[in-house]
Amino acid sequence: MPSDLIRSVSILLVGLFAGALLPATVMATEREPQGRPPLPRWRDNSRMAFIRGGEFLRQGGHRVRVRSCYMDQYEVTNERFCEFLNDAHPEHFNDKQEIQRQGDRFVPKRGKEQWPVYAVSWGDAEAYARWAGKRLPTEAEWEWAAAGKEGRAYPWGNHAITPERANFGGHVGHPQPVGSFPKGRTPEGIYDLSGNVAEWCSDWFAEDYHAPATTDAPAGPEQGKRRVRRGGCFAMGADQQTAAARGSSPPDYRPACIGFRCVRPARRVLVLVGENFEEIELAGYTGVLSWAAHTTRNGNYMVPRNSQVAEVPWIEVVVAGFAPEVRGMGGLIVRPHVLVKDLSDTDVDRFDAVAVPACVGGGRGQHTWAGQADLESDRAVAIVRRVHGNGGIISTMCAGAITLRKANLPLPKSDQAAAFDAKSRTASSLGPGVALEAACLLLREMISEAEYRSFRRHNPWLFGKEDQFAPRMENLK
Repeated sequence: MPSDLIRSVSILLVGLFAGALLPATVMATEREPQGRPPLPRWRDNSRMAFIRGGEFLRQGGHRVRVRSCYMDQYEVTNERFCEFLNDAHPEHFNDKQEIQRQGDRFVPKRGKEQWPVYAVSWGDAEAYARWAGKRLPTEAEWEWAAAGKEGRAYPWGNHAITPERANFGGHVGHPQPVGSFPKGRTPEGIYDLSGNVAEWCSDWFAEDYHAPATTDAPAGPEQGKRRVRRGGCFAMGADQQTAAARGSSPPDYRPACIGFRCVRPARRVLVLVGENFEEIELAGYTGVLSWAAHTTRNGNYMVPRNSQVAEVPWIEVVVAGFAPEVRGMGGLIVRPHVLVKDLSDTDVDRFDAVAVPACVGGGRGQHTWAGQADLESDRAVAIVRRVHGNGGIISTMCAGAITLRKANLPLPKSDQAAAFDAKSRTASSLGPGVALEAACLLLREMISEAEYRSFRRHNPWLFGKEDQFAPRMENLK
């Protein structure tokens, strides 16, 4: 088969994956300024806040890396828990909850609709999370959300706890409606991580939690007798309300002081597309990353249902263009999700990585230098610097290296066609011949080793027998 035809077929196939999996309609979770289109969202993340991954120093001086996720802004309420009970899950009801039966339906007791649900066991909370398409947070995720990269003493900062910031110490004597203490929310907008009710985490409890056993996305011991709870409740004293305070309870325990909230894994990638881009490069990034977004045990078509294999987290790809319509070398026109000039710093801070699939200039007829100005623009450079400064990854292809150089970031030194440098958190490749390799390389660096193994195992079409990345285009014959 002629190489040009192979190339065209490859572009079509990967483009079909990208086109099929990138959403036609989008949903916003944060309020956007009036007159601006919302950034894309791939799931219903309403009433959730994006928590960008990062590293923090836990007690004992050991660094822990946490991956990005969406976290519920509020503890799960009686009203929401009733929806779960009424959807064929009545076994998780008990008469200690502020919920009552009315015929064959469950309804919150009057005036307590927005109270956090309590008297729920760890199993009740875990079942709800699965029903909602989410999961319970790990202990590390919970602490990262509460303390942040600043190492805050409390979710709101280092100011002392007061009754205006949290429901604690018996000042009220019972839970309050979720969100009643805006002065106690985190910078990301998460409420009641201190006070109201304590919250179940997914981990088994271990006294030596602070030992450096697993530092990358730790999930706690494989077994135990008690489950972790974090965040003090309305009855606990100030010493139990700090971001670092921890406790445990038997998993079948249903006290009136423990509730929960949920998280959903997320990785967010900003793809910068300049004029005269290479179609296969864009398709490689968006296709592989969008494909990976569906590799999860909950209702997708690659990992078998009810599989116990570690799930690959959700990947969200936002394509940003320098114009409302951007033309590729082969004549393909892309209408980006958002314009680069409209991205605020707050928007940029919600991304784990920036990909720059660009191949301007060169020797073939369709190559021109149109688009180099996009890659060298002050805004493109500022975005790359900001994401990198937040601990993010910058992945470039071919002429995208221009942006790296303008941002004063080093190119990986390697004789490989696609390479990643862990120290500088930058990746580069030699162009469209390794588009899928580059996309898989970026994916591998954004997710855990176990998650990447899962992705490889369930996508054999994308990998050679012993090849670490996707096969080269010339091997697709």
